[in-house]
Amino acid sequence: MLKLLLLVVVSAFAFGALVNSPTDAANLVMETMVTDFSNKEVRSFEGTVTEGQLLGAWTLPEVIVPFDGYFVLVDDCVLANWAHPCRWVFVSPEGAMETVAMSIPPDVLPRMTVEYTSLPVTDDGKGQYEDFLAWFTPNVQSTSGNADNMYAWIISGGANQSNNHTRYYGDVQFIYNVLAHDYLIPDDHIIVCFADGLNPAPDLSNGLNSNPDFDDDGDSDIIYDATEAGVTSGYNAINAMVGADDHLFIYTTDHGNTGKGGFDNPPEVILNLWNASLDDDVFMGYMDTFSAMSIHVVMEQCFSGGFYEEVINAGAGQPRTFASAANASESSWAGQPYPEYNEYVYFWTGAVHGSLPPTTSLPGGALAGNPDMNSDGAISMYEAAYKAEEWDIANEHPMWGDTPDSCGDTYYLGGPIVTSIEDSNFFIPTMGLSISQNPVVATAMVTFTLPAAAHATVEVLDLSGRIVSTPVNGSVASGSHSVASGLESAPAGIYVVRLTTGGNTETLRAVRL
Repeated sequence: MLKLLLLVVVSAFAFGALVNSPTDAANLVMETMVTDFSNKEVRSFEGTVTEGQLLGAWTLPEVIVPFDGYFVLVDDCVLANWAHPCRWVFVSPEGAMETVAMSIPPDVLPRMTVEYTSLPVTDDGKGQYEDFLAWFTPNVQSTSGNADNMYAWIISGGANQSNNHTRYYGDVQFIYNVLAHDYLIPDDHIIVCFADGLNPAPDLSNGLNSNPDFDDDGDSDIIYDATEAGVTSGYNAINAMVGADDHLFIYTTDHGNTGKGGFDNPPEVILNLWNASLDDDVFMGYMDTFSAMSIHVVMEQCFSGGFYEEVINAGAGQPRTFASAANASESSWAGQPYPEYNEYVYFWTGAVHGSLPPTTSLPGGALAGNPDMNSDGAISMYEAAYKAEEWDIANEHPMWGDTPDSCGDTYYLGGPIVTSIEDSNFFIPTMGLSISQNPVVATAMVTFTLPAAAHATVEVLDLSGRIVSTPVNGSVASGSHSVASGLESAPAGIYVVRLTTGGNTETLRAVRL
């Protein structure tokens, strides 16, 4: 059981009046306990509380109400996502106060009234939905051919209506439009698990219901809710679609917290869902069952860096990248653009789109610098993470990792980045170029078929275009052929196998683990 910490006891006589209402209790807390009101919010519970009553709080132990009276919440970091410091204050009718230091809100938050807030008042009754659509212009950066092999899974639970801020909707709407309209990923390749799904009841903290049509094309883009069952359904759906030739992008935004092991090494953390949570070990189980050619994860929630070990590990079955807004022991933040977006993913998604949507306090538009740092025409996973961290000025420490090392330079939201190679359309072979085992093992063979005798070359290149080996270079008879891959002793990394004969060139991607 949590220990109640007595911080201040004030008699009603000292303030000249008894505490007769929740608002009186909030006023007393403001007058006596809140000296610096920046980044704070004070809420009062709608009724009274009774001595011995238990108040729950997500995954933490229940708190015992110390005496009859009123209950006030002081949110000490209102711009941060949960978990972050807050105070549960119990106020007696005589003006005595007891305070419990906490890191998450009480379960009764939906029944609490905002009495004081430092947040800007921006609610115009529509959220940012229409403003975003009026701003967004597609910046096409891939091809439909590439997009056929791209899939995305988006999760935003919001915890519950009181904590499902409009910025989570903004994060999801922004990345969804980028995936669908910049990178041309088909709607049915994008699985969105959001809050309470298609339930018509209000699910946002501003009292509105989320519009499920993120891009205003007439169909619902929310597929499942973000309950435990909904996320399981989302996993099953995306896992059934993604094959060995496909690339998977996973994006989460929401609240997070420490998990069952606290700050152990590696840390145990959770992603809050809708009235539930997703444990990092469960997420690792998801990762290990995907057969995708590559996986790329971007996470915004508090303590999101705690998922690093579950994504980037020696047992990864494919190249992977990981980017998070925060490390494993800190909160993530809404940024300068509160309340429309979260800081880190606002800039991450802006980097891969090419510009930023306007917000309450930022004009949006042009980026602070060109994220295409190597000028290859694609914003790699590494470049997006690097620039988002550079632009992020919130009190958070983004994390980045990839396996094999530096593979984040070779992928973007359109799939693999192919440079210094004549033919990048390696998804559609024309001469049967293939590799017997991919990821490559020592015995892997490259096979191809020639319709007629011709001079042919088979070359293995790294992603900079440097030739690593040339298994074939000379006259080759018609028919099917099989040669050693040339990658038997190559270091771990991403390679391209190129077959050239006459005026035809064909390439395929090979992974050496």
